[in-house]
Amino acid sequence: MIKQIALRGLILTSTALTSTISWASEGIQWREWSASTFAEAKDKNRLILINVGHEGCTACRFMEENTFSNADVIALVNKNFIAIQVDSEARPDIGERYSDWAWPANAFMRPDGTQVLAFAGSRRPNRYMKVLNEVIDGHAAGNLSPDKLAPYGAAQAPASTELTELRDQLRALQDNVFKNKTSGVFESAEPLRHLLLRNHLYGDRNALTIAQAALDGHLNQLDPVWGGMFYASFGKWTNVANELRLESQAATLQAYADAYQLTNDPKYRAAIANVDRYLTKFLRSKQGMFFANQQDRMKGLSSEFDISEYYALGDKARRSHGIPTIDHAIYSDVNARVILGYVFAFQATGEQHYLDTARAAGKQLIRDRQTKDGWIIQFKPGEELSGDERIHVLTDKPLPYLRTQAHSGLALLNLYTVSGDALWRKAAVQVANALLTTLEDPKLGGFYGAPDDGTPGRRKPLEDNAAAAQFLYLLGVLEKEDKFKVAAKRAIRASASPTAVRREGRITGNLAMALEIMTAGYVELSVVGDEADSRTKTLLKAGRSVYEPRKLVHIEPVGRYPKRDAPAMYICNDERCTVPIYDPAEVSVQARLFTSQVDLSN
Repeated sequence: MIKQIALRGLILTSTALTSTISWASEGIQWREWSASTFAEAKDKNRLILINVGHEGCTACRFMEENTFSNADVIALVNKNFIAIQVDSEARPDIGERYSDWAWPANAFMRPDGTQVLAFAGSRRPNRYMKVLNEVIDGHAAGNLSPDKLAPYGAAQAPASTELTELRDQLRALQDNVFKNKTSGVFESAEPLRHLLLRNHLYGDRNALTIAQAALDGHLNQLDPVWGGMFYASFGKWTNVANELRLESQAATLQAYADAYQLTNDPKYRAAIANVDRYLTKFLRSKQGMFFANQQDRMKGLSSEFDISEYYALGDKARRSHGIPTIDHAIYSDVNARVILGYVFAFQATGEQHYLDTARAAGKQLIRDRQTKDGWIIQFKPGEELSGDERIHVLTDKPLPYLRTQAHSGLALLNLYTVSGDALWRKAAVQVANALLTTLEDPKLGGFYGAPDDGTPGRRKPLEDNAAAAQFLYLLGVLEKEDKFKVAAKRAIRASASPTAVRREGRITGNLAMALEIMTAGYVELSVVGDEADSRTKTLLKAGRSVYEPRKLVHIEPVGRYPKRDAPAMYICNDERCTVPIYDPAEVSVQARLFTSQVDLSN
């Protein structure tokens, strides 16, 4: 069955395997990122213009409404360029590639696909046409030089740096990122989680102090009325950009859950509740997954009435003006991060509704989006999306993107750890096997961002490989499968080249987390006992409530450990095991031995 969705100037036609775009006659003739598009540019000797952004981006919308709608810009682009537009959330591999220039990212290539220029942010028509003409003139003169800052490609050899040495480099880098921080974008929890983990593992009080300063600062970005974390502040914590993006809500759930579990500070628990209130009222779909964002615009709002003034109002006054526009696209990678956040929130607070929310979203993820080959589809058109007016091209051609698999794997693995439900474990193993068969480089190791589609610039994204490494390392421990642990280490070495680490700069939280977990080692909490026995359940509950980002909690069949007269827990890693633990109160005490004994110099 073919389904058509009208999306502002284009029709997206969806079938089971392919998508075809029918373009409106007016406007820029945007193409998809595909091998055929690049081949057309080469055949016609046409320059390539690339625009990457997403629906929640105010600057992207400004450029669409003011620049890409300008008749002179349209004529100039359509005459001289093959124009490619990419939704960074629907195509996370391309979004990751151009994240250095976010958002919108604007790039220009020679007909052979060599990038010659890129810049970040919107441009008004006159300034944009000046750039276009300079590129056109350079092409005519044959003097367009390769851009030295173009996205780097996959390294040709694995990094030889010891993981501990690389870990120490990342610690210094993360400390520098948060030094004297007074504002910031909040789209990823891992940098803050890394600082908290360092305190947990090694008693690093400086890391905790830095983390708490940022966590306390980001509290200013919470909406006290409806809830939700605004995605950024600029210059000072209280200078907030009023965009509510799903990744910011996921980051809040994850980071503040860790912070609350580590410090027991009630303001961090309140932040979790604040975001949950917003997500469940505004962004949750009927099926349980979550929409992409709520934009800083709305129909009928006077241009003289700034969105910040709107959010300064109370509930009733806001509603009298209407509700800001919601982007009803549902992306699997960021939903997986939300699921993980809710799992952490449940572990931190013990509030069952957080786990119920995670389960509902997780079930939709695997029911609707896990393929027979095991991998997770990033995007599928939904009923709610049909009424949206969009500015970016959407494609629902299903591909196994690395980012989607890595974060989905982490979410599924943690759902299993916290619940013991074999459904999640089975799905996680399927994702892991699909990763190895569809995206791994069998020769050098590491994972490509997407399958080879014949387009230029294929690479192994640093942060996505690091997320995959976390997932595969811990799953390998749980499943006693060396192939997963080996793949995890190869992923780090193949992606963490000096060039990649240097270029990624501040955005290295996943790599920092992976290196801490893999160098300090896992913590496996295994209970030998009847699953129906209340004593077994109590031991499992105690293990699941311990703050330990490296942990795996599960029931262990008799064999590896002996069966005793009563259910017993064993806490182990590669180097040591505890004596049998029968008293749930002893679980957290014994688990701490796997931190205090770690030598920071190793």
